[in-house]
Amino acid sequence: MTSPPPTARRTRLRRRTTLALAAAATAALTLSACGTDTKANTSGTSASSGNASAKADTVTLLDDTTLAVPANKPSALFFFSVGCGECAGGAKNLDKAAQAFDKAGKKANFLAVDMDPSESKQTIRQFLDYIKAPTLPATIDKGATFSLRYQVSALSTLIVVDPQGKVTYRATDPSADQIQDALKKAGA
Repeated sequence: MTSPPPTARRTRLRRRTTLALAAAATAALTLSACGTDTKANTSGTSASSGNASAKADTVTLLDDTTLAVPANKPSALFFFSVGCGECAGGAKNLDKAAQAFDKAGKKANFLAVDMDPSESKQTIRQFLDYIKAPTLPATIDKGATFSLRYQVSALSTLIVVDPQGKVTYRATDPSADQIQDALKKAGA
């Protein structure tokens, strides 16, 4: 058997190299969309930290019920997308915090906010089922209402908003305990 001419080998090598570079670039862009900063920002005092007015937004959840945020109790909002692998852990921690608060009789709102308006309710429900958080309240941020109001630009961001609408906590992928502590500091 004869080997292919050198030009055919070079062409295949270029094609493989190009495909490998394209795959690496795609992976890098996908991973950079998910936040990786695990430091919490609890200052919440300047306008640049995402203060919002005390006016509550009423959102429609995936099950077609409504929820007012911030309302008369603190709210924990987790910003995610189904395509963000890192977001699964953060959404799971939000659900754990919600279950712990419910069990302890403490009052707070918990909301998973999907930042990708093209994702369907069914896809989001499947994601929540997959991470074993099927009862976690979730909404699609159509028009980027919450993203703009609370100045959230990265996936896997969790914020806690006090009843007056002030962001009192901001972090990437906090633990369930950190979420609960932040809600308690916000008045829960």
